[in-house]
Amino acid sequence: MGRCDPLPARLFGYGGLYAVQRGISGELQAVPTDAPTAAAGLAAALAALVGGGAAAAGPGDSDWHVSMPFGRCGLAGLPREHLRVCGPGEARLEWMDVDGTHSELLGPGRTACLVPGRVARLWVRPAPGRRALVAFQTEDRTPLQGNAAPFTLDGIVPEHYGERLRVCHAAFERVWSWAAGEPHRYREALARFFTDMEARIGADAAVAATQAAARATGTYDVADQEPLFARQQALLTADVVARIGAGAEELFRFPGMFGGVATLYRLLPAG
Repeated sequence: MGRCDPLPARLFGYGGLYAVQRGISGELQAVPTDAPTAAAGLAAALAALVGGGAAAAGPGDSDWHVSMPFGRCGLAGLPREHLRVCGPGEARLEWMDVDGTHSELLGPGRTACLVPGRVARLWVRPAPGRRALVAFQTEDRTPLQGNAAPFTLDGIVPEHYGERLRVCHAAFERVWSWAAGEPHRYREALARFFTDMEARIGADAAVAATQAAARATGTYDVADQEPLFARQQALLTADVVARIGAGAEELFRFPGMFGGVATLYRLLPAG
């Protein structure tokens, strides 16, 4: 029996990222925003993407935009997440795993792959006067069932996005600093984060069922992600972009791991 279409089994969409600045103490702080502002900015960036251009920066935009530091424990090493930055500018992906700290530049058209067992954050500096935009394809929907979390040292995630961003980035930078001088402390912090997540989802039959259904579509075996990214972009009709800009609940979420998020997977039935 042939396999099904893998796209409906995936968690995919676009994120607008958080505009940030450094405070007096050196901590990363969010530039104030709200859901309507994030929705309008994301819709402008998506409209420009479809039109082959780049959306102008909005009021309060900063030089650097970031994701929330996040990770997933995964089940049997899955799902992987494929990320690409849309539009011109500079982008850098940083992640931590048991092997240490890592950083890579993401050039135009480059797709980065995040595997379970990593805590990562994405930095984007758009071209002057432009907006930051990232496309993502996660190979199944288990993050919706708890297989993804903002990174903290104590498991406490603040409700307000600004405080959450501050706390999670401070935790990321603290643990990153331990890798060289305190490797045991570094590994223990990562192990605790992933073990706690695994305890929440490891015995959840619904999570295992989601992956079993996703596996039947062949989503984990896709060698070339380009066609799926192209199909994702093709879903950005004028009506869909307008609904995102209006903050339609089924298509837009704020705050998310990537700031304002266009949840395009909701346009398709579950795989």
